[in-house]
Amino acid sequence: MPPYIAVIVLTLLLGMTTAAQAQSDPVLASRAAYQEAVRAYEAHDIPTFLRHAREAERLRPTHGGVLSALASAYALAGDTAGAFSTLRRYAALGYTADLNADADLASLRGRPAFDSLGQALRANAAPLVRSHPAFTLAERDLLTEGIAYDPSTRTFLVGSVHRGKILRVHAGGRATTFAPAGLPGFWAPLGMRVDPARRALWVAASALPQTVGFDSADAGRSGVFRFDLATGALTGRYPIPVDGQPHALGDVIIAGNGDVYATDSRAPAVYRVRAGADSIERFVTSPLFLSAQGLALDAAERTLYVADYSRGLLRVDLASREVRELEAADDVLALGIDGLYMVDGSLIGIQNGVEPHRVVRLHLDAGGNRVQRAELLERARPDYAEPTLGVVVGRDLYYVAASQWEKFRDDGTIDAPETLRPPLVLRLRL
Repeated sequence: MPPYIAVIVLTLLLGMTTAAQAQSDPVLASRAAYQEAVRAYEAHDIPTFLRHAREAERLRPTHGGVLSALASAYALAGDTAGAFSTLRRYAALGYTADLNADADLASLRGRPAFDSLGQALRANAAPLVRSHPAFTLAERDLLTEGIAYDPSTRTFLVGSVHRGKILRVHAGGRATTFAPAGLPGFWAPLGMRVDPARRALWVAASALPQTVGFDSADAGRSGVFRFDLATGALTGRYPIPVDGQPHALGDVIIAGNGDVYATDSRAPAVYRVRAGADSIERFVTSPLFLSAQGLALDAAERTLYVADYSRGLLRVDLASREVRELEAADDVLALGIDGLYMVDGSLIGIQNGVEPHRVVRLHLDAGGNRVQRAELLERARPDYAEPTLGVVVGRDLYYVAASQWEKFRDDGTIDAPETLRPPLVLRLRL
C-alpha cells in the first residue's frame, strides 16, 4: 500500500471518528485509548498511562505499538511480571526491538528474562531468506507495485506508479512496454490480475501525486481498467463515480465467472465490475473496512478474504454480502498485510505494515473461518525496500520486493534519486 495512503487513512480515522463510533469499534476505541495513554505518559501520570494502555491492548491485543506502550507502562509502574509477560507476547508475534535502548524498561535490566527476551527480539530481526531473484528492471525510478502473469506468453506484467505505465517482462528479464505512459483517463497502476480465459489484464488504478504528470484535479479518483492481453489496448474503463469522498482502489481479483472485485483503501467498501457490465458498482460497504488491501477467493468462490491493514483479515460471504472478522489464534499477527493469495486452503500474505517486513502462510481451519497458525516464509531480506504485491505461478510466489515507495515524495519528486536500486522481483517456492 502506498505509505501516504496509510497516513491519510489514519488521519481521517483519528480526526473524524465520533465518540460513538470509537465506543462501538474496537480498533478505533483502541486508538482513542492509546492517544489517552500517550497524553498521560507525557504528563508523567503513570497510573493513568497504565490504565489506558491496558484498555488499548484489551481492544487490540496484537498491535505492536500498543504492546510496546503497555510493557513500558508496566515497567514504570513497577509491575515487572506484567512487563515481561507483555514483552513475551510482543516477541511471539514476531516484532523486534532494542530493549536496551528503551529507558522506560530500565527497571527490568539485569534480570535473566530481560536478556533472553532481548535475544528473542534480535532473532526476530534476523533475515530469513528462502527466495531467489526472478528478475530486475533497468529503470530505477519505476516505483513498482503490482505484478501479474500471462500463462499463454509466459510473461509477467509489472506496473509503474511513477511512470504511469505497464511493462511486459519476458524470459531473461527483458522488458517491453505493454501499456505506455500518458494513456488518457488512466491513472497509476496498482494491483493487477490476468484473466487468461478472456485474454484480459485487469488493473486497479488511482490518481496519485507520485505519478509523473499527476493532475491535482483527479486527486481521490480511482477505478478498474481492462486491457487486451495481446495488444495492450485499453478496452474498458470503470471509474468510481465522483461522490464527494476520496477513493484508492489498490488490488483486484477475478472470479471464475468473470466478475472483478476491487478493494478501496480510502473508503469502507469493496467494488465489483460484473462480467459484461459497462460500469463499476459498490458491492458491499462495511465499517469493518478501515484500510482494505489484498483480497483472495476460496476454492469454491463463496468467500472473499480481505486483508485490512488496520484490522487484520476479514471474510465476505459473496451470497449474503455479510462481512465479519476472521478469527485467529492469539499468537497470529494479521495486521499490515498488503498482498493476499489463496494457496491450497491457506492464505499467503505479504506483510509490509509491520517490522520487519515478511511473507507468511496463514493456515486456516477446514471451514476457512479461523487462522489456526502462522508460518513464516521469509523475513527481513537485506534487499527489501518495501515489498508490495505478488502473483502465484504454479508452486511459486513472485513478488515485488523493492518497490522503494519511501523514496517517492507526495510532491512527485524523488528523494536522493541516485540511491534508487533496480526494481526487484523475487521467486519464493511455496
